[in-house]
Amino acid sequence: MWLWAEKPKSVLRLSQGHLSLLEYCPRRYQHTILQSLSVPPSPDLLAAQQWGDRFHLLMQQREMGLPIDPVLSADQELQTCLQQLKAAAPQLFDTTGETFRQSEHERSLVFQNYWLTGVYDLLRLWPKQAEIVDWKTYLQPRSFQRLRQEWQTRLYLYMLAETTAYKPETITMVYWFVRAQEPQSQTPTPQQVRIPYSAAVHHRTQQDLARLTQQLTSFLATGEPFPQISVGSDKCHDCPFAVRCQRSFARDTAIADLPGLDEIVEVPI
Repeated sequence: MWLWAEKPKSVLRLSQGHLSLLEYCPRRYQHTILQSLSVPPSPDLLAAQQWGDRFHLLMQQREMGLPIDPVLSADQELQTCLQQLKAAAPQLFDTTGETFRQSEHERSLVFQNYWLTGVYDLLRLWPKQAEIVDWKTYLQPRSFQRLRQEWQTRLYLYMLAETTAYKPETITMVYWFVRAQEPQSQTPTPQQVRIPYSAAVHHRTQQDLARLTQQLTSFLATGEPFPQISVGSDKCHDCPFAVRCQRSFARDTAIADLPGLDEIVEVPI
């Protein structure tokens, strides 16, 4: 099974976060990715990100067979979420019949002279099917419709189909919202969203990847600032670069209220 290759020289890396930003606003992609400009996240967002990091590390340590009791004893919420996940989805921890299982699995693919990359929280393979598992630590689960359109879903499924012998129809991506809560009890109640795949969706993703990478190549070739989105777009009101882009109607509180990039995607840039 093809897993990883050395990155070609002079090839620009594109993660699902990069693709999301590029499609969302080319100018913001330029500021954030190419110019490395950013703003600090709010304290609440930072705390949520740190908790998410701890959960991902916990699950990685568990998959590697490392002791996790010291971690759990120091964080009651982590312990409760893991217990609830085990109770709600015992199949996640059943390795019967698996031919491959790996946490924090890295995968990459060269596409149109770009280096597509992704890190799967958990990859599970059987002889005739494959499953990508992603841990989400948002308090509010996202809908099937939204997740199906996000670049994390599209890129991860596409890369697995392109780099293995699995047909698209045999691949599934499963999101587990491990921190979701019941409105009344406020107790963690893990919820899953399963995204099936198909040859038709695979073809559409390839077309959209071609479109975005061709656009990026054109933007880079000009040496000029990347295009801005239309004047009056709601996206500018919550953007920290609104003033830099001379969008004077931006709210004064934009920086304080701005969602971090981690809310668009959940992988480091």
